[in-house]
Amino acid sequence: MKNIKTNKLIALLFTGLIIIFGSCNKEYDAPEFEVPTYTGAPANKTIADIIAVYNNAGKMDSICHSGESFIVKATVVSSDEGGNIYKTIYLQDETGAIQMGIDKSGLYNIYPVGQTVYINCQGLLVGNYHGVYQIGWIYQGAIGRVNGAYVDQYLFKDGLPKDLSNTIIDINSPSDLNANNVCKLVRIKNCQFADDAIGQTWATDDYTTSRNIASINHTAVNDFVVRTSQYAKFRKLLVPGGEGDLIGILSIYNSTYQLLLRTIDDVQSFGAYQNVYPMTFNSGSLSSGGWSFVDKDGDVSTKWEYKTWNGSNFMLHEAATDNCEDWLVSPLIPIATVTGSTMYIEQKLDVSNTLTDYYKVYYTTDYNGDVNSCTWVELPITVYPSNFGLSNAIAVPNLSSDFRIAFKYNKTNTTDGTEWSIKSIQFNKLIQQ
Repeated sequence: MKNIKTNKLIALLFTGLIIIFGSCNKEYDAPEFEVPTYTGAPANKTIADIIAVYNNAGKMDSICHSGESFIVKATVVSSDEGGNIYKTIYLQDETGAIQMGIDKSGLYNIYPVGQTVYINCQGLLVGNYHGVYQIGWIYQGAIGRVNGAYVDQYLFKDGLPKDLSNTIIDINSPSDLNANNVCKLVRIKNCQFADDAIGQTWATDDYTTSRNIASINHTAVNDFVVRTSQYAKFRKLLVPGGEGDLIGILSIYNSTYQLLLRTIDDVQSFGAYQNVYPMTFNSGSLSSGGWSFVDKDGDVSTKWEYKTWNGSNFMLHEAATDNCEDWLVSPLIPIATVTGSTMYIEQKLDVSNTLTDYYKVYYTTDYNGDVNSCTWVELPITVYPSNFGLSNAIAVPNLSSDFRIAFKYNKTNTTDGTEWSIKSIQFNKLIQQ
């Protein structure tokens, strides 16, 4: 009897396992995708009508009164995918464009570029921030973002996103930079950046940054910048030289027009920069790597030395309290490789004073191991970031022979110096596309 009960128990367990595994293999139909369809009241107003509410009142105002139908059909032209536009979308129709703040990230997944939306303006206000018309909720006496949990009360999608490539507004001359085109998706045709912008990063890790545009279609332009957030995914890429097109949202702040790139794909037809001779540091840089430390003053308490910290490798000169003159001299740099390039120094200076006379960079073509017996020419370094970042652009000298560069920490008075760290040297050459 015991065996019979045992066999029955095994059979029951086996049957249960078959049922369990059989249910796991059951295929379920994926939910069928439904194209969003707007079924509300038809559009009876335009973006121009929204703007008129503000202009007529001369101040921030409710777009419509309680019970009034105020429906606008528009197209989403912005994207926060690249991290440069934050918790904001730009809406455009045939009469104008406007900004709407939404307290939600990842908006490009919800309202992609080219998406048609209907805006129910009941409960929304319109305002103007330094030339940019905005709609949203009131916040501290101004237009603020709509709470992300309530945005579905105001925006209704209709259909699939459309291709906007043939509807982008071309800015062919400085005169096209006008109030009518603010908040619209535009293409800046055949533009060039100012010399002080070329080769710089779009932004720093610390600040939203503006890079000046010098010309449009070979016509000089003033007060026009590309504005890039420190959170943009492409912030560390370099501003190109040459001539090309820029696509983005046209904005304004007082009298300065600003272009907001959505992703790096909005930078088109420019040349690209290539680091043709990268120079970095490792534990062998001061031996087999060809770098040399020269203690000219003989004070061994201060020196250049290799350090590694938080994954970064760099040469460091500690903060000096006494007078010192310490040189860090590079190996020979082949002029044939770097001719035509622009040099940048990736460095940081923990600045506690403005005595940048302590921190100098030079080049020479006749170094023989003695810093006193060769000819040093100072390089014009004016940018010393407080976190690792690039110096100002430095044109490689027009030389006929190979050269070396040197970093001189030269403290000459009683005011304390600070730490100076050198992470890399870059020689970026424009490769025209």
